[in-house]
Amino acid sequence: MFATTTIFPVFSFSEIIPRNLFSFSGINNGQSGSNPRFKMILWLIIAGTRGGANRAKILNLIKDEPMNANKIATVLNLDHKTIAHHVKILAKNDLVVKAQKDYDAEYQLTQIMKENQSVLEEIMQKIGTK
Repeated sequence: MFATTTIFPVFSFSEIIPRNLFSFSGINNGQSGSNPRFKMILWLIIAGTRGGANRAKILNLIKDEPMNANKIATVLNLDHKTIAHHVKILAKNDLVVKAQKDYDAEYQLTQIMKENQSVLEEIMQKIGTK
């Protein structure tokens, strides 16, 4: 018998929903607090998908210290390929960015994610990840 491998597509919500609908530029227009559109996207990426809990853990882990995929995998005790998959989704949705273009580059939160860390914490508490 042959083993079959299921390949799940890597997608960005901006591919499904028009980009300008969820544009984060001028996000709060100088006001404090979280943006409802950003909050909705984060809810979809974290609570609305099967791997969302791992993505939340990755975001929470790198909030203070940027890390490469190998270090993230070691700390979270997950497979490197799993981490690579999740950071690819997080990067496509503008939540993380590579610090350099190197193979072993560290991932760090984008400015929008840093400013809305409280939204992530709220989601993690509600889904029981914290």
